[in-house]
Amino acid sequence: MKMPRVIFHGSAAALLLLTGCSPIRTETMSVHAARRCLNNTVDFGHDGGVVRPDVLRVIGVDLIIHRATAGGHADADYARRERAARVAGMKWGAYHYMKRRMSLEWQLAQFMNTVASVARRNGTTAHPLMLVLDNEGADRVSWSELARAARIVRARTGAWPLLYCSVPLRGTTAFARQCGELQALASDDRGVLRACGLWIPRYGEQPGTRVQFSVPRVFGGWSFWQYCGDISGRPKTAFLAPEFSGNVGAGFTRSGGGAALRHFCDRSIFNGSRGAFERFCHEHASAVVMWR
Repeated sequence: MKMPRVIFHGSAAALLLLTGCSPIRTETMSVHAARRCLNNTVDFGHDGGVVRPDVLRVIGVDLIIHRATAGGHADADYARRERAARVAGMKWGAYHYMKRRMSLEWQLAQFMNTVASVARRNGTTAHPLMLVLDNEGADRVSWSELARAARIVRARTGAWPLLYCSVPLRGTTAFARQCGELQALASDDRGVLRACGLWIPRYGEQPGTRVQFSVPRVFGGWSFWQYCGDISGRPKTAFLAPEFSGNVGAGFTRSGGGAALRHFCDRSIFNGSRGAFERFCHEHASAVVMWR
């Protein structure tokens, strides 16, 4: 049975937050807690640089997630890096940057067709891969539309995608808007989002020993947290600790950009044990040869 759809506007959304029933909670992560997680995931998009999966493996990276498409455009670096990662025995993921003004069906078809075409050319159709939907910024779709997108991916691949979502901090207009969207979700949409898992980007204003980020309660918890990335061409990280700097040395050499970015890449931690990570990757990955 579906839950009634209730849409909150203006003062109603504010009242929801004041009563302590917010569908988004605030989590605080410390350096100490982060060290108990698996610091084993990196992600890339087109930059023309060199990624060395063999070197990344040596420093503890297990999973590479790479942009395959944005809207309807394919990423120029995706194919060659997929091949190199497979040779090195790495786990692989492909992400699609969502575009709110484009048809969900069309852009997701482009995404999955691109991934499948590359796998055929690289001879990797039997290798499982994780698909990720990147939903952020001005291009983001609503939570209900994101659940619809996840169903489209699941219908073709047999696996739920991982959802990369920028969730605003409490006290902002965007926070109240997303609370309204989450509160209005039907029960089946809630189940879809929870099945997918959440990947949170949050670097903090200044690196320190603690950082706060928002987590929609519908997920139960977060699966991956991207603790460092680059903003306006400058490296940004949540923690001062050297192991969370984002510098992977010879594992990645960027083409162009300032010296601070030359060996810097986006990094994420997995929220769980080695066994939980392996289970998550198994459950969220599928081989192209098995797609419908």
